[in-house]
Amino acid sequence: MNEPLSLLTAFLLGFMGSVHCMGMCGGIVGALSLNTRTHNENQIHPKVFNATLLQLSYHFGRVLTYGILGLAAGLAGLWLSAAHDQAGLVLRTLSGVMLILMGLYLFGLTQSLTWIESIGSKLWQKLQPLTKNLLPVSTPKQGFMLGLVWGFLPCGLVYSTLSWAVVSANPLQSAALMICFGLGTLPALLSFALFTEKLNRFKQHIIVRTSLALAIIAFGFWTLIAPWVK
Repeated sequence: MNEPLSLLTAFLLGFMGSVHCMGMCGGIVGALSLNTRTHNENQIHPKVFNATLLQLSYHFGRVLTYGILGLAAGLAGLWLSAAHDQAGLVLRTLSGVMLILMGLYLFGLTQSLTWIESIGSKLWQKLQPLTKNLLPVSTPKQGFMLGLVWGFLPCGLVYSTLSWAVVSANPLQSAALMICFGLGTLPALLSFALFTEKLNRFKQHIIVRTSLALAIIAFGFWTLIAPWVK
């Protein structure tokens, strides 16, 4: 795969899918933002600085988990490619299909990715109790640990991107893909208490949404046909 285009596509998936991410993580992000309001908006209140640290520590942990999952996916892809001659082609085909489905999902034309969330539900049931000891979050360490755990939350978009990361058969590139996806979710989640509505209106604009979704679908088709045009 063309690595720069892959990383950009992963970022766009996170950016365009962050409305879904806000539904999954918005409650925690909102809780971390509760201390940001002050009586004097022209001053930087210590609570604002503290809430910012909590936000950043949480997202750092979450994106780090995505990177670790991507690393594991890359190792799995590498093992499959080494063990089976045709595995690379099969994985690439599946990757292209997943990208096309994700583009259609961003168009709002399919909900076919939601079933993937059920795959990780059993793991999440075992991990979720860990979050009870981390709430309410009062220190950056707690925020970081909460983010690490929350990165495993069953999310069709995350798991779909993860399945795409397998095809690279390169642990470092797969980790980079998932990190770029996580970074793409940050604009909406970090701005949750500030200008999320304006950002969402921008992303929902027909030209913006159509252009980015078509770009992701086009990259999916290229992923499918590239092995056959060399």
